[in-house]
Amino acid sequence: MHIGIAGPIATRDVLPLLGGASSALPTGTEGAPLLGTIIAELLRRGHRVSAFTLSTDLPLDEDAGVVASGPSFDLHYQPCRRRAWPFNGWRPGRIIDLYSFERRGLRAAMASAHPEVIHAHWAYEYAWAALRTGIPHVVTCHDSPFAVARFERDFRHGAYRWLRAGIAWHVLRHCRRVTAVSPYIVDQVRSLCRVPIGIVSNPIAEQPGRCSRVVRSRTAKVMMAFNGWGRLKNGRAGLQAFELLVRQRPDAELHLFGMGLAEGDAAWQDWQALGRPGHVVFHGAVAHDVLLDAMLDSDLLLHPALEESFGAVLAEAMSVGLPVVAGARSGAVPWVVGDAGVLVDVARPQAMADAMLALLADAAAGRAMGERGRDRVRANFSSDSVVTQYEREYELALVQSSGSSLRSQMA
Repeated sequence: MHIGIAGPIATRDVLPLLGGASSALPTGTEGAPLLGTIIAELLRRGHRVSAFTLSTDLPLDEDAGVVASGPSFDLHYQPCRRRAWPFNGWRPGRIIDLYSFERRGLRAAMASAHPEVIHAHWAYEYAWAALRTGIPHVVTCHDSPFAVARFERDFRHGAYRWLRAGIAWHVLRHCRRVTAVSPYIVDQVRSLCRVPIGIVSNPIAEQPGRCSRVVRSRTAKVMMAFNGWGRLKNGRAGLQAFELLVRQRPDAELHLFGMGLAEGDAAWQDWQALGRPGHVVFHGAVAHDVLLDAMLDSDLLLHPALEESFGAVLAEAMSVGLPVVAGARSGAVPWVVGDAGVLVDVARPQAMADAMLALLADAAAGRAMGERGRDRVRANFSSDSVVTQYEREYELALVQSSGSSLRSQMA
């Protein structure tokens, strides 16, 4: 089958599939290594894949698209405006015209590649472009658009998120085949859809070379990993929880990974404002492999987010046996974590600190949670299981499209 995959794809996440030097290619879009996992598994199964993504390092011209190729795989890059509100040269901010320029480029690339079915990830610009091609489609919801918008208190970012939610409302009203990554997201978007919603979780790639974490005798190494430092991620409460932990465990270290979590970024500024003791390292955005290696060198993952549609970083931590502390009422988190971590009220820093202290004090409990986490990921979130379900969705989308065409001919 010739399958289209549309969404944020970073070059470094699929570079082994392209067989080229990354310096000669656009960077693509960071933040969704799971798409590389899906593409790799589809290729392993013998499918042909054409992928479509945006990149801000391309000239803002209609014909500036770039195509990179590997065995049975093409990655189509289209230009994307860097700024959401201010002008980008003579072009307005991308949210002002609802990504019109970006959608035109994506649509043209999809039409030129003409896959049998397009699988668009997130119900925004990629999915809108896919719908406009008329090619049979599957759209996967990775978040709750209106829930994300409600968490934004800043007017500028809030307006951006509400306009994005409007895009999702339009897309989901017109989709013919929709999946969501968790039961929580199904509940959140059901009222926006005119068709039933299937549940297919995010895939977590196996890590055969990452099976043994470092066992520590004296130090306590905690990590937080997510993108963005807004109210939804609740990172400031995580910093406060760590400060409370340090009072009991002065040896503790906190390592932060993700966009907005580097020195000088919002996370660093909040820590400076707190003016508390404790050893905190702000790594910022790193390659996916670096993040996974950091998990092997940690004692637990603290995930203070108030809402998660799935929480891939949680499942990735579980896949390498890292116990987690996360939110008991944070969207899909309890469904993902199960009994592989400690679930608490993440609105209370003291509750997170107590959970971390208890886990660090009981190495045997941590190891048991880690084993349960590995088992849970293998049973529920493996790339083999997820892609098998998506193959079925693609087949149904094709059948659905054929039936619609036949009815049109008979009318």
